[in-house]
Amino acid sequence: MKNIILLLILTFTLTACGSSSNEESSETKDNQSTVDVNTSGKLQQNLEPKPTITPMLQEFEPKLSTPTSIPTSIPTSTPTSTPTSIPTSIPTSIPTSTPTSTPTSIPTSIPTSTPTSIPTSTPTVISKPIPNPITTPTITILNYSDYPTNDIKKWVTLAESKMQSRKSNIFSFIYPVGNRKNPEQLIRSDYADRIFSQHDRLLTTSQIESILGEVEKWLKEEPCVKGDNRALNQHISDYRAWLEQGGDASTMHTVCATSRVVAMGITQQMRENETLQVFQNLLLHEFYHAFQQDLAMEGECENRQNQDEENSNTIWFVEGGAHYFSTTLVSEINNNSNPNSDILKIASENYSRDSSDIGPDKWGAAALRLMVELNLLTEESILNGSLFHNCARELEFDKQSSDIQSIKSSWFLIENKNGIYQFKK
Repeated sequence: MKNIILLLILTFTLTACGSSSNEESSETKDNQSTVDVNTSGKLQQNLEPKPTITPMLQEFEPKLSTPTSIPTSIPTSTPTSTPTSIPTSIPTSIPTSTPTSTPTSIPTSIPTSTPTSIPTSTPTVISKPIPNPITTPTITILNYSDYPTNDIKKWVTLAESKMQSRKSNIFSFIYPVGNRKNPEQLIRSDYADRIFSQHDRLLTTSQIESILGEVEKWLKEEPCVKGDNRALNQHISDYRAWLEQGGDASTMHTVCATSRVVAMGITQQMRENETLQVFQNLLLHEFYHAFQQDLAMEGECENRQNQDEENSNTIWFVEGGAHYFSTTLVSEINNNSNPNSDILKIASENYSRDSSDIGPDKWGAAALRLMVELNLLTEESILNGSLFHNCARELEFDKQSSDIQSIKSSWFLIENKNGIYQFKK
């Protein structure tokens, strides 16, 4: 009887344990199902696409072609912005503005497109491995024009890749202007005084303050301006005058040897009546000036330039080199086969219209081309910028030499043979 009772108790215990195990298994299954649902929901949330913002203010480190010499240190919305450095003493640099033709009639309509405002998002930074401890020069482009920022960045990067080496940080701001004021009113400024004309302003006050804020932030980090409030305020004052008065700026401001500012006011005439190649040429011309390393060189270079400035080689070499480079690169971008013919055609046509008022960029490029054909210099030195590393224009090419005198008196001897422009034999 005692054995029967023990057996019944044992059986009851086993049955109870089995029931408890089944309930625990069921609860675990329910819990597992809940975890799956939550995890699935989390995954679905993570897979929802996030909106992307493409800022107009972009900073990038352009890729250089392998240089024969290691580049020294130097800075993209088109402007993408990376401030460049400025010296505590401000060199008296020659404005590198590019003359623009004045239309016979000025359009009265103002473009319907509203300039794009600067986004508040953080600028896109495209970086590359730095092979050595030398700081890589940067380029900052702040673009308010209708020309696509990505295209501007692509063209500037291509131009930069042609350089043998790079030295300067570059900040560029590009903006639209409206109709020119009539009668013409020139803008007063410390740098490039009375060079640019007033136009109807298309930028809002907020946009102007945004541009100036970015420029100021950039300048404050440049070694040659950092801590020099007088220089900083002077530069900002100049840029403010151009922006607020609708200046048709087309210049590269040599703030110092390693800090350059490119300013471009895009006129209604250019936007509506000129080809894209005209804008490309202006853009690449001014950026080539920013790549020229010896524009702020002092010492004997400066002395020779100032001794007889009117007959100096500096202006026509510097401007001619920029026009030579930009014309050649625009031909490459647009698959034109004969940039040398284009250089001579432009010079010849301008000379035929008014031989006394042809710009130094046009005749300077033709003169440099003649020097190349006479083996006085190499085309490579123009296209890779090395011609402007050590003031060769003054220290190697004597302005009083028979070679230079011959070039200046014969560059215009150009003929058109079956659509190809070349020097007369």
